[in-house]
Amino acid sequence: MIALSNRILRVVLCACFLAVPLAAQGPRAPQERIDVKVDYASARREIQRFEALINETVSTAFKAPYALSQKAKGAYLQGYGVTFSFLVNIHRALVSTPFGDVRRSEDVTPEQKKRRIEDLKEKLVWVMQDNGGSLHQLRRDEAVTIIAFFEDRNFPDEENQNKTVVLSVLKKDLDELAGKNDRSGEFKQRMRIVEY
Repeated sequence: MIALSNRILRVVLCACFLAVPLAAQGPRAPQERIDVKVDYASARREIQRFEALINETVSTAFKAPYALSQKAKGAYLQGYGVTFSFLVNIHRALVSTPFGDVRRSEDVTPEQKKRRIEDLKEKLVWVMQDNGGSLHQLRRDEAVTIIAFFEDRNFPDEENQNKTVVLSVLKKDLDELAGKNDRSGEFKQRMRIVEY
């Protein structure tokens, strides 16, 4: 009888020692989906459609010719999400010609520049809210980010005033609030907006 109880005790102790490493790992979270396969061909098509929306929005916000210096380009990075970036020459005071650099006749005031940037930023928030749900290859914990570079090139020896605006939101927030214009304030609060 004693031999049987010693054997049972050894089995229980061995089971406990073997279970400790498993218990230390804790339960697996449902969002741990690192091994999920991404259809990169579909992701590329979704990214290209979103690029076209951004380019159209920028073109309507800045009607000056050549204002969009570098069209929006997007890239997907698994674990982070999709990032789009573009470059706008907000002033376009300096136009390069075969005869040299020429200043345009109209000057854009600092207030007008600031208003143009704010208007475009608001339009890009709407683009994300209305169309961010079309990026189906993203996981809920990944983000959609738009990086807008505003360049203000002036004549040589004049100060350049460049600005960068970053708009970022999680896919789960896009899914929850996409197309719900009555909740646009809540959507904007969930976004991360950085300007420098």
